[in-house]
Amino acid sequence: MKLVVSGIKPTGRIQLGNYFGMIKEIIAMQDKYKVFLMIADLHAQTVPYKPAELQFLTYELASSLLALGIDPQKTVIFKQSDIASHLYLYWILGCLSYFGELQLMHEFKEQAERYKKQGVGVGILMYPVLQAADVLLYNADLVPVGKDQVQHLELARQLARRFNKRFGQVFKIPEIYLREETAKIMSLDNPYKKMSKSSPEGCLEIFASEKEIKEKIKRAVTDSSNEIKFDPETKPGISNLMIIYKCLTGKVLPEIEQEFFGLGYADFKEKIIEAFFDYFKKAREKKRKISKGMVNKILKEGARQANRIAEKNLKTILKIVGLR
Repeated sequence: MKLVVSGIKPTGRIQLGNYFGMIKEIIAMQDKYKVFLMIADLHAQTVPYKPAELQFLTYELASSLLALGIDPQKTVIFKQSDIASHLYLYWILGCLSYFGELQLMHEFKEQAERYKKQGVGVGILMYPVLQAADVLLYNADLVPVGKDQVQHLELARQLARRFNKRFGQVFKIPEIYLREETAKIMSLDNPYKKMSKSSPEGCLEIFASEKEIKEKIKRAVTDSSNEIKFDPETKPGISNLMIIYKCLTGKVLPEIEQEFFGLGYADFKEKIIEAFFDYFKKAREKKRKISKGMVNKILKEGARQANRIAEKNLKTILKIVGLR
């Protein structure tokens, strides 16, 4: 069975875009592959953060993933920081990385621009090297990524080849599993921007209160024509809501246009609210029953399984590079 490695940063609560863009596919993959899923808390430290908030969001993310369908009997779910071998390999790969190639990473350029007034931490530059260590440490066969992360995975593949050429054949060259393209879910208050926790008013968190979810959908940007028609160019707001409804119901866009022909935006938004709660009913109920003790137990067992493989592989790596 092929081994899949993926990670999610605990930098905010799971929202609709996260779920349909990545998490839903990871849940499907656990029935076909052996999945190692990290709560990437070390990656979350590359930008300014509050320690107490990081701890809370780590628990919140783990419990949300379990509620949504990640099965700890099929998927090894663990905290990245519980596996010290990640950092050991990170240093070794860092010594094989070139300053120039890291500066070319799109995410480094974006984050460096964003935090230039505060000062750009070295962690932002080295982020892809740690990501390479995350993947190569387990000799992953497949790494699911979106288009924005392909560059990082290409670097991981290059570092694996560089290591193998210098020290001998150790690492598999992981395959990039480009996630199935789904239409981007945009912000409810600005349909020209992707849904993100950085824009709270336009972000639809799956486990938010019923009141908050209803209010955000009702306030979602539309347009003045009151016609439910998919046209991203001239009707970006209503087109975004149609994409959301499509994801929640599985209906195709022409079918949605026909369903709401002659009806207004208020009627459409009520149907989106209904579809949202129907889709996530079981997950929201399950989330309320998940205790912190249960999450800690699952993460501890996940760390045990991950460490068993990581430490074994690291011993081989340390020996071949002359550290043992």
